[in-house]
Amino acid sequence: MLKQVVRQPLVSVVSRGTVIGIIAVGAVSALAAFTSGATQAQVRAQQPQYQAPYQVVQNQPAQAPQAQAPQAQAQAQARAQAQAAKAAPSQSQLADDPAFWSFSAGWFDINKQKNEAFEGRIEYRDDHKFWGFKPFGGVMATSDRAAHVYAGILMDLYFGRRWVITPSFAPGWYHEGDGKKISDGIQFRSQLEIAYRFDDRSRIGISINHISNAGINDPNPGSETLALTYSIPTSGWLGR
Repeated sequence: MLKQVVRQPLVSVVSRGTVIGIIAVGAVSALAAFTSGATQAQVRAQQPQYQAPYQVVQNQPAQAPQAQAPQAQAQAQARAQAQAAKAAPSQSQLADDPAFWSFSAGWFDINKQKNEAFEGRIEYRDDHKFWGFKPFGGVMATSDRAAHVYAGILMDLYFGRRWVITPSFAPGWYHEGDGKKISDGIQFRSQLEIAYRFDDRSRIGISINHISNAGINDPNPGSETLALTYSIPTSGWLGR
């Protein structure tokens, strides 16, 4: 009887211990699972830090324009220099022009307008320089059968790449014909011309000149002519 009394509480204690043990084991297992899950979550949260190298690799193409910036800047500077060179006259453009054939047509005695006539001229303008001057020569004729054969010097003064001012002076032999009486013989011709230069070096310009004998002979009324002149390089005229 006593054994039964002692055995029942012992069984009860064992049974309770077993239940408590099972509960404790379950709690420990649950805690371990929770802890493991939290650890894995932390690991996943830290994974992007290890993906940074891949992001750097992906971002490298975006840095290419920065690497190309010096090259683009150099190209822009080259274009700017080319435009500046085009706008500014080059040494070849400012160099002395070649020899010319010049053809002129104008209004004789335009100032006093007492013996007006048509005037035509043909000139050869050499390209050799002597102390800054170039030799030239020509012949003039009017519709009143006056004529002037002359030779002298000129000087080209360049303003930029397009404009040229050419003063000239030439003595020559004059025949008055049926026109204005300014006496036969020596007449001095002084002229000022302003011309526009084309890319092929030809020119078109306007000139005003004065003819007189400087008081050598009488009468000496003198005469002025306003003319339009077109000059073409001799190389172009000869087809070379």
